[in-house]
Amino acid sequence: MSDERGMSRRGILKGDWIKIIRDRGVKQLEKESTPEFSIKTPAGQAKRGSSFVHRPPHAVPESEFVAGCTKCDACIQACPPHALFRAPECDGLLAGMPIIDADSQPCVMCEDMPCVPVCEAGVLRMDAPVAMGVAKIDSIACLAFRGTICTVCVERCPVEDAITMEAGRPNIDSEICTACGVCLYVCPAPGNAIHLRV
Repeated sequence: MSDERGMSRRGILKGDWIKIIRDRGVKQLEKESTPEFSIKTPAGQAKRGSSFVHRPPHAVPESEFVAGCTKCDACIQACPPHALFRAPECDGLLAGMPIIDADSQPCVMCEDMPCVPVCEAGVLRMDAPVAMGVAKIDSIACLAFRGTICTVCVERCPVEDAITMEAGRPNIDSEICTACGVCLYVCPAPGNAIHLRV
């Protein structure tokens, strides 16, 4: 004899009914914990679940940027190192807006900031802060913190004194750092030891 699920007597005696009850409970928990919608993180953001959107330097606050950007591509075309690109179509309302993906090409902090004066929408302005965020060092992943001599991030940082060596380890000054992403791009640590944050 079997129940409505088609379980045999042998299955009942072997304890298969316990698996069915457990699986039913797991499915119910997954259903309850799964959000009805989710916001996708666009490329160009810091990894590990951060809500940081890597905009060009001198960008106005994110809410103003999203409301004012016309997606004209002027800043993208004006960027000499090609660090700016359009967010992909899958990013919904953020699609087409300029972002930086420091993993593939960081901002090099051009002296004349050619991306700023070409912005007719005014979401990139010289009176807005130059900093796009701040870089943070993962001391567990950083080679210098693990006893290896490594000064790559300090040597390649385009912002003077943003990263300095202290006792053989890199130290980021959050007051000077602009989160340009060069340190992240050049970091030789497996999995990368530098992350960008708001």
